[in-house]
This record gives sequence, structure tokens and C-alpha cells, in this order.
Amino acid sequence: MLQNIIDDMEGMDARLMSIGPKGYMLALNIRYFTPEFYLATYPPQWVEIYTSRRYALFDPVTFWCRLNEGTTRWSEIEFGALRGPGNLIMQQAESHGLKFGGAAAIRNGAEARVKSVLCVAREDRELTDDELASLAEILEQISAAVGRHAGLSEPELEILRDLALGMTHNEIADARKISPATVKKRLERARVVLGARNGVHAVAIATRRGLILTDPTF
Repeated sequence: MLQNIIDDMEGMDARLMSIGPKGYMLALNIRYFTPEFYLATYPPQWVEIYTSRRYALFDPVTFWCRLNEGTTRWSEIEFGALRGPGNLIMQQAESHGLKFGGAAAIRNGAEARVKSVLCVAREDRELTDDELASLAEILEQISAAVGRHAGLSEPELEILRDLALGMTHNEIADARKISPATVKKRLERARVVLGARNGVHAVAIATRRGLILTDPTF
């Protein structure tokens, strides 16, 4: 999806992998604990363990990102009440090469209750101050490029909402005072941006990500 929105996503990916050679986790526009976009390039076995065991609920790094803005090294995070499960998660992460890491968290300027998070990991050393600053800069750039609704414009979201209500292209065109060709054009761009196979799939993805529902709170 990001390649369809951000011109130099390959360059940003290379920068992130230079900061965190063991991979990174990017979660954009998080509402109700659910991001519009999520990408994890950590070792696949660790991603599977982390996801299947729902470690995000007890991960001290994730918890820090929920409560804070800015950047931090993993080693600087106080586990508090999460000390038991937090230590377990971090020890298991280290066994997969994720020994050192950093995190950046920001709020959406236009929608302050929505957050975006970027974390990186490496196994050889702590992140430098410059690397943490770069992490925050990259997150700001990606968040700004994607915008509030995964790179979709309000007219494109309107089309998806109408389709979700069961309206046909011609009915949407009449209701929106636009041509059927414009409906088709907006739907096609939404499909490409969302990485959907067709219009029905685009509606399903947008619904799952909360793009065409009432905005919840992270």
C-alpha cells in the first residue's frame, strides 16, 4: 500500500533497515488499538509468535507508545506493572535477534486522538541519538504522506461508504451529482491505494481498518 502513496518508500525502507537491521514495525493511524496500516519486517518466526500470543497487549514498548509521544530506546522503558510479562516478551525477542531497539510515537495533528508508531530493532548495539531522531523524522514523513485516512481522499471514502450501503454506481452518481465514470475513477484509485483486488475487496479493507466507520479512539 505505502508504495502506492509514498514516492520514495524504497528509500525510507533502506534507511529504516540501516537503523534497525533486524527489522521494523510500522503502525499508522491507530484507533481502538487497530491501525489503518500495519507492517512488521522482523524475523517471520518472531512475528508469528508475537501475533499468535497477542504480545501487543503486554509488550512494554507498545505500552510506552500508547502513553507517550517522542522517541525512546527500549532499554530506557520502565516496565512497571508489566515487569513479569514484559521481561518474558523482551527475552524472547532477544532470542530472535531483537536485543536493542528504539520507538517513535506521534499523534495525528488533525485528529489528536489518533496515533502512529514506528519501532526498529538490532542485535549489536544501542541506537544513537541521531538514529532516534531519524526514526522520528521518517515516521513524520510517512504519516504526513498517508494522511488521516490511509491516503484516500474524502470523495473516495464517500464512494466506499455508498458501496458499503449497497448502492450501485449509477445510484452513487445520481446521489453525488457526478458521472458514473467519476464514480469508477474514484473507486479504482481507492482500490489501488488499498491494495484491493476489486471494489468489494476495497470496501472490506476500508471497513476492517475503520476508514468508513465512526472514528474510534486509540
